[in-house]
Amino acid sequence: MSKTQTGWRVWFACMAMVLAGCTCSKRPGEEGTGGSGEPAPLGQDSGQREGKEIVLEVLGLTVGGEGAEASGTSFVTGESITARGRVRNAEDLESRIQWSLQPVGAHTGPSTPASKEGAEAVFNASSRVGTRGNREPNPPLEYELVASLPLEGGETLEVRLPPTTFLRQEEDDVLRQEYLDFGTRFQPGRALISIPGRPVLNTGNYTVIAESEAGGLSRLLDQMDERVRALLQNDVQEKPAGTRGLTPKTVVVSPGAPILTVGALGDTDPQGDDVCSGPLVGGRCAGSILAGPNGIADTRANNRETKVKLEDFVSSAFRNPQRNRAAGSATINSRHTRGSALDIDPRRMPIPGKTPQQLMCIVEAAGDAVVGERDSFTERGATLFLACDSPAADHVHVQR
Repeated sequence: MSKTQTGWRVWFACMAMVLAGCTCSKRPGEEGTGGSGEPAPLGQDSGQREGKEIVLEVLGLTVGGEGAEASGTSFVTGESITARGRVRNAEDLESRIQWSLQPVGAHTGPSTPASKEGAEAVFNASSRVGTRGNREPNPPLEYELVASLPLEGGETLEVRLPPTTFLRQEEDDVLRQEYLDFGTRFQPGRALISIPGRPVLNTGNYTVIAESEAGGLSRLLDQMDERVRALLQNDVQEKPAGTRGLTPKTVVVSPGAPILTVGALGDTDPQGDDVCSGPLVGGRCAGSILAGPNGIADTRANNRETKVKLEDFVSSAFRNPQRNRAAGSATINSRHTRGSALDIDPRRMPIPGKTPQQLMCIVEAAGDAVVGERDSFTERGATLFLACDSPAADHVHVQR
C-alpha cells in the first residue's frame, strides 16, 4: 500500500472519530503549539524591532515549597514564586525584562523584591491580614504578575497575568497562612490539611481543618465514646440474677469504681422486689441494690442499657488561629489549632439518674483515662478552670 493511500485512510478514520464526538490524538512529541514541541506561553505581547516582530513571552510561573507541585500557583509567605520569560527573535533583550508582583487588596503585602530584571525572577509574598481574631474566612493573598520590556522609540511590551487565574491563594493555603501570620509553633504543611469526615469536628472558619496527626480528632472522639460508655455500664453483679436464699440486705448489684468528686454512681434499676439502698437521682437508683424481702437476686447489672453518642455534644473541636482568638483563647498555640482537642458539653445528655454535674465528672474521668489527668479538665469559657461538679462549668476539655 502506498503512503498516499495510507494517509487517506488515516484521514477518513480520523474524520469518522470527529463526527462521532471524539478527537484525534497528536503525533508523539507534539504539545498543541503548532508542532513546536514547547508548551504555550502563559501570556505574550508583540512589537516591532528593526522591521522584525519580537515577542515577549511569560513561559512559566512556579511556587516552591512542600507540596507546591500539587498546589499549582497557590502559595503562602515563605514559599518562593518564580517567573520565567523570554523574548522570541531577540534573545539579547531578555536581560532587560522587567518583572513585578503587584498586590491586590490592602490585605496583601508587597513582594520581596518589589521588582527584578532578567529572564527569570524570584519573589516572596507578604501578608497584612492581621491577627485580631474573627469568625469569617480570611481573604486570600493575591498578586498580579507584570512582565514588561521597553523598546526603542518609547514602545513597551507588557504581559499581565491576572490573580484570578494565577497567583491567588486557595483555601488550604489561606488557612496555612493564618499559622504563619500568628507565628504558631505548629505550621501545617499541605499534607496535614483535610476535610473532616465528621462535620462536628470542624468548628473553624473554613471547609478544611489542620491536624498535627491526620485523623487524630476522629480517633480521640471514638476513644472518648468508648470510655464514657464503659463508665456508664460499670456496675458490678455481686450475686448472679436468680440466686435464692439471700438475706434481704445482701448486695446484688453494686456501683462501679468511684468517679472523681462525685463518688460511685449506679447505672442499674432494681427489678422484682429488689431494693435500692443508695440515693435516687431523678427517681432512678444511684447506689447499691439489695435482694429485698424475698431473698432472691432479681436484678441484672447495667439494665438501663444506656446509649450515648458524644458527637452530638461536641461544642468545639478544630479552630483556626483567627477563630481561636475570637473565642477568647489565651494562647495562640492552643491544641484546638493543632486539631488535637475536643470540648464536650454533656449537660444535656439524656442519661437517666445522672445530674449535669455528674455527667461532667464522668466525661472528665473518661478523658483522664484516654489522655491523662493533665490533659483532661473542666472549664467555663476558654480560660476559667473549674471542678467537674461545679454548676458553673460548661464543658470538658480533652487534648492530646
